[in-house]
Amino acid sequence: MVTSKAEICQIGRPHIMDLNDDCLGMIVRRLNVMQQYQISKLHTRFKQIVKSQWRCKLNHVVVYPELLENIDEVTFVGFMQEVGLHMQSLLMRHCDIRYLRLLSDQIFNRVETFGWMGEGGSGGGGEAGDSGGEELSEFQGDREKQFLDEDLNLLTRVFPKLQVLKLRGCQITGKYLAQFSSLKHLSLDDCQCLESDNFQEVFQELKLRKFDIMEDCDEINCCDLIELKKCPTLEHIKIADYHLCFDTDIINDILRMPNLKKLSIYSKNFVFDVLERISRTNLKQIVAFKFNGVLHNFERFFRELNHMRHLKKLSFYECRGYDIEGIRDHMLVQISKQFADLEEIHLCSCDLESDRGVLSFVQNCHKLKLINLTSCRKGISESVIWRCMELMKKQKWRTHHLEMWLKDTYIDKAILEDPRYMYNNRFLKLDFKQSLQDSNPPGVLKFTFST
Repeated sequence: MVTSKAEICQIGRPHIMDLNDDCLGMIVRRLNVMQQYQISKLHTRFKQIVKSQWRCKLNHVVVYPELLENIDEVTFVGFMQEVGLHMQSLLMRHCDIRYLRLLSDQIFNRVETFGWMGEGGSGGGGEAGDSGGEELSEFQGDREKQFLDEDLNLLTRVFPKLQVLKLRGCQITGKYLAQFSSLKHLSLDDCQCLESDNFQEVFQELKLRKFDIMEDCDEINCCDLIELKKCPTLEHIKIADYHLCFDTDIINDILRMPNLKKLSIYSKNFVFDVLERISRTNLKQIVAFKFNGVLHNFERFFRELNHMRHLKKLSFYECRGYDIEGIRDHMLVQISKQFADLEEIHLCSCDLESDRGVLSFVQNCHKLKLINLTSCRKGISESVIWRCMELMKKQKWRTHHLEMWLKDTYIDKAILEDPRYMYNNRFLKLDFKQSLQDSNPPGVLKFTFST
C-alpha cells in the first residue's frame, strides 16, 4: 500500500514526545544532572521521569565549573532546591565561592557529606578544574573570593546534619569547626591558615571517628595537635609526621587512645624518628603495617620493623631505596624470623633481589595465608613457584592453603595448566587476577590496631 502525500502531511513529523517513557528515560540518563534539571522544566513527562530517576539514584551530586556554564543565580538556587530533596552527599569542585554563598538562606537536612575542593588544592581537579581555571583566574589571590571562616559558619546553617566534612585549599582558621555537632569525619587538606587554639575546642566538643590532616601545610606553618588525645572516639587518624614533633608524648597519647584502629602518617623528613618511637613500644595491638615510597636508608627501616613482632599483615607498595636497587633478601629473611603470627605479606611493585626473601616467609611463618607479588618484575621468576611447592611438601604441619597473587608479573598464567602444578600441588593456590590498590600518596606509614 502506497501512502499518499496528503496522508503523510496529515500524520505530521515525528516528535520526541511520541517516544514511550522507557526511551525518554534512556535519553535522560545520558544527560548530566543540571541538564536533567533543565529538561524537567520542558514537559510534565520529563519532570516525572527525572523525579523517578533522582529518587532512586541521586545520592551524590558533584558541582563543577563546566556544569555551571551559562547558569544564572536563580537557576542554580532552583537546581539546588530540587536536588536537595534527594542528595545525601555534595561535592563542590573548583567552583566560584559565590555559588556556595547563594545558598545562605537554604537548609539541606538530607545532606550528610559535604566536600569543597578549592583552587589551592593539589588533588585531582581533572578536566573540570582546567576548564574552570580561566573563569576563576580573576578571583585568584582575592581574599573575598576564597573559602573563609564565614563560609564555614554558613555551612553550619545550610547543612545542619553534616557527618562528613572534607575541605581542600581553604583559607580557614578552624574557628567554627566545633559547631558541627553531628560530625564524625573531618578532613582538612592544604588549609594553610589553621590555628592551633581552635583545635582544642574541636577535640573536646566533637565525637569524631576519623580525622585527616595529613596534607594540611608544611613543617614551618603547621598547627599544634597536642589536644588530639581529648577526642577518645577517634578510630582513624591521618596526620603528617611534623605534627608529631611538637611534644614527645603525643605519639604515646595517640597509641593509648581506646578506639584507635588505624594511624596513617605522611612522612618525609622524620620517617625514622616516627617509626622508631612507634615500633619500639612493641605494642601487641599493632597487627598490620603498610608503607609506600622511597627511602634513603632501607637497612635502618627494616631494623626498626623487627621490633613489631606481633604483626599479622605486612605491606610494601613501590618501595625502593636511594642506597640500594631493591629490597635485599637478608632484610626479608630477618623479619620473617621475627613475625611468627604473620598471615599476609604484600610486596607490590617492589624490586627484589631474588625469590629467597619471599620463600623465607613460607619457611618461617607458619600462619601465612597470602603472598602478594602483584607487579613485581625484578627478582621474581617462575622458579619461585616450584621452590615454594618443594618447600611446602616438607612441611608436615601444614593444614591450610597458601595463596600467591601474581598479577602483572613475568610469570605466565599458563603455569596453571602445567601438570607439575596441577597434580603435585596440595596447598599452593596461584591467582593472576586479584590485586590491591594503595590510595595513599607516597611516603605514608600506616599502622592498623586490633580492638
